[in-house]
Amino acid sequence: MENVFMHFLKTIFFTAVFSASCSANALLVSDVHEVNAALISGESAGVFFNLADHGYNHLTDTITNIKLSFDFKEIVETEEDFEDWYDMSNWEFIIFYSWIFDGRSIYSDVDTGILTFESGWAKNYDCQASNSVDGDVTCLENLDLNGEMASWFVPYTDNLWLGEVRLDAEITRTSVPEPASVFLMLMGVIVLGIQRQRVKNR
Repeated sequence: MENVFMHFLKTIFFTAVFSASCSANALLVSDVHEVNAALISGESAGVFFNLADHGYNHLTDTITNIKLSFDFKEIVETEEDFEDWYDMSNWEFIIFYSWIFDGRSIYSDVDTGILTFESGWAKNYDCQASNSVDGDVTCLENLDLNGEMASWFVPYTDNLWLGEVRLDAEITRTSVPEPASVFLMLMGVIVLGIQRQRVKNR
C-alpha cells in the first residue's frame, strides 16, 4: 500500500511540474523607431533593433516570425512614365540591406505606403553578422541570443519621407515556474496525498 501511495505522489507531482514548465503563450514583441524625416539621395541610413529592450528573453522566448516595415510617403506625388524606361527622374529608387532579409533588395520605385519584409524564423542561435580581428571573431548581430537586428538602406531620390521603421517579432513564450511556486505545488501534492491516505485507512 505504501508503494502505491508513493507512486501516486510521484505521478501527481511530475505531472504538475511538467504542465507548468511546458505552458506557452504566443506574443508579439515590437521595436519601433520614429524617423520622421526626408531622405537624402545617396546618403545611407540605418536602424539597429533590440527586442531585448522590449521584453524579449532568449531563455523563455522562441521567435517564429519576423517582419520589418518602413512607412514611406512621397513628398511630391509622381506618376512614372513606363514608356520611357531611361527617364528615371520620377522614380524613388532605394537599395535595402539586411543580414536576415535577402542580404540586398533593390526597389526601383517606392511609393507612398508601408513597405514590408517578412519571413518565418527557426531558432538556431547563429550569428547573422560577425567581425574577425587577428583570428578573434566577434558576433555583431544575433537575433535569437540577443534579440538584435540591423537594417540599412541607400535612397537615390530626394522625394521620399520616412515616418517610422518597425520590427515585429512573433514569439512563443514558455513559462518557467519559480522555485517558490514549485515548492508550494509540492506541499499541496503532499497534503492531498496525506488526505487520500487517511481516507483509505478509515
